[in-house]
Amino acid sequence: MANPAAVLAPEPKFEKLRYPLVYRLGHRVICPLILRDYSFQTDIAPADLPGPYIVMANHLTEVDMFMLVSAFPQHMYFVAGEHLMRNTNGRRIIWAQNPILEFKGSVAVATVREIIARIKAGHNVMIFPEGSRSFNGETPELPASTGQLVKMAGCGLVTYRIEGGYFCAPRWAYTVRKGPMKGHIVNIYTKEQVAAMSKQELTAVINRDIHENAYETQRRDPHEYRGERLAEGLENYLIKCSACGALDSMETHDDHFRCKACGQEGIYTPQGFLQGEGLRFDSVYDWGVWSESEIVQQVRAAADGSVVFTDSDVTLYEISASHERTDLAVGELRGFRDRLELGGEVFAFKDIPAMDMLYFGKTLLFSHKGRHLGITGESFHALKYHKLYVVAKEPSRS
Repeated sequence: MANPAAVLAPEPKFEKLRYPLVYRLGHRVICPLILRDYSFQTDIAPADLPGPYIVMANHLTEVDMFMLVSAFPQHMYFVAGEHLMRNTNGRRIIWAQNPILEFKGSVAVATVREIIARIKAGHNVMIFPEGSRSFNGETPELPASTGQLVKMAGCGLVTYRIEGGYFCAPRWAYTVRKGPMKGHIVNIYTKEQVAAMSKQELTAVINRDIHENAYETQRRDPHEYRGERLAEGLENYLIKCSACGALDSMETHDDHFRCKACGQEGIYTPQGFLQGEGLRFDSVYDWGVWSESEIVQQVRAAADGSVVFTDSDVTLYEISASHERTDLAVGELRGFRDRLELGGEVFAFKDIPAMDMLYFGKTLLFSHKGRHLGITGESFHALKYHKLYVVAKEPSRS
């Protein structure tokens, strides 16, 4: 199950007709309009699919929810990030569908509790168990708690896999591209089949069913995804130059990228590949996997007490229980093996139960001693500090 903990909406008034009526309107009218530019095609679930059930799908775009609504005629509630409360369209969705809200970068106890409550009340729920979209196009392996949630809910399970979405809306990118997307109902597991499986077996089938490596699919069955400013935003993910090893040195414009340190350059093509003389990698996936591994090795090699990463002109803010953002400080962020420091405050990783990223990877979200906090900046790349945290949470090798 994804990290974030839920911010429970007011007690759901399930007797209201608004939620299923709006959902039905979404299935028939709103979703086809929203998805028409994506050339989206999907399997349709049987109208008499016995519920309650949980639908689990991979997460690739900001419109994945609409894809699932298109595929499933029966009303479902969904789990959504708390940040929806801070934009107009998000508040409209909340009014229309009463989703289960969650703070990204927090533990998931309240999320699980609310999901189970709605299932027990006879409702269906859709979940994107990754929690956050993939930067490189591959679905990450899910933990055993994913299967445990389904076991605790005691309901049926439907797995759904989206293909093509990564190239329509890469997580690092600022623009959406037009190209084909497909949705597949992979498997339908009855309540009895779920009950007969262990949580490990359930997690294994979910991992198998919803796994997607966008570049493997694209190499096997290539399509074009056309749009504007195709390369812009690559610097949010490919933060280590594959030629000279410089950090945060990439600049992008239109479909071009270039390292300011060594001059390595290339283009991002409508097929989603990288082209350029002497380029080490031809895909965001391969470069990204290498870059992430190199950053992890750099963190592991850093001496205790030394500053591993720094960023200037970043903002620290806090999110209140009423979903208001309050900026606390602007200054230099320093990342150590065991902590972050910013604005005179120290955030020890041992006191941070979970951490996540938002908005193209330019925002770091985490909880610290009961506070929900964010760090962001125009040229800030949260991935470095997320890797600091991941390494700090690794089991001791001693």
